Amino acid sequence: MIELAQLKTFCAVVEERSFTRAGDTVHRTQSTVSAQIALLEKAYGQLLLDRGSKGIRLTESGKVVYDYAKRILRLVRESRERVDESEHAVRGDLIIGASTIPGTYILPKILGALKKKWPEVNISVRISNSKDIIGKILEGSLEIGAVGKKTKDRRLIYNSLARDRIVLIVPAGHRLARRTNVTLDEIRKEPFVFREGGSGTRTAVERAFKNKGIRRLNVSIELGSTEAVKEGVRAGLGVSFVSGWAVGRNSLHQVNVKGLDIVRDFYTVFARGGVKRRAARAFMDFSRKLVLRPVDHNNGHS
Repeated sequence: MIELAQLKTFCAVVEERSFTRAGDTVHRTQSTVSAQIALLEKAYGQLLLDRGSKGIRLTESGKVVYDYAKRILRLVRESRERVDESEHAVRGDLIIGASTIPGTYILPKILGALKKKWPEVNISVRISNSKDIIGKILEGSLEIGAVGKKTKDRRLIYNSLARDRIVLIVPAGHRLARRTNVTLDEIRKEPFVFREGGSGTRTAVERAFKNKGIRRLNVSIELGSTEAVKEGVRAGLGVSFVSGWAVGRNSLHQVNVKGLDIVRDFYTVFARGGVKRRAARAFMDFSRKLVLRPVDHNNGHS
């Protein structure tokens, strides 16, 4: 007997190309994921996934099952939503793809309020890079994204989600820690701890410095996440620019750089055809009413 849970797990493995990541998506252990796929293959009497050296790939039979599984799951979801709408309730699954800053620091504020109002909404935030999120929206595997940049693709619609100010942080005990304001010349030779090249924050900082005639910064180390960057600064590896959302109240000091105001926006993004799921529409209503700004922990201004 084929169960919906098996089809859902199968689709997650196909889309994530990993049993481990699929387990995170469907909230199952890797062993449970493997067992569900084995039962599904037994029910069909066919190998559905090729687990070769090049990763997980669909067999020809798997392609047929994946196509039908997506359609079946969509129909089940739509039937639930039609019933929910008839009861004027908001429940069901809300899946949002988000880049690091909105996914880590911004969405929890909005989703916490939404969950209090509609506790039967099942929320999942999948953090990835903006390019990957936009690609999944265009292919239809995600309905809503939260990203830090717009593309010019006319198939997509963007709404403002939050305003961000990128700020300089230094560790406790640093020569600039007791200063309220510094100049560009005072920091340009400081060792910098940065995200990898191509990250949204780093790109915005390098563009701002280039506009001021400074084309090269003294990057001492690159780290793979904003939290790692903060820990690097805290450990004395250098100073950094991070999202104002990420500073928090801790042993890091935020310092204003005269003549440098780096502001950017985050957006919700969805396909031009519109948002169809009831829970997703409820989220969009929330996000349209709240254009959030980070708190400046040094002076209390937004």
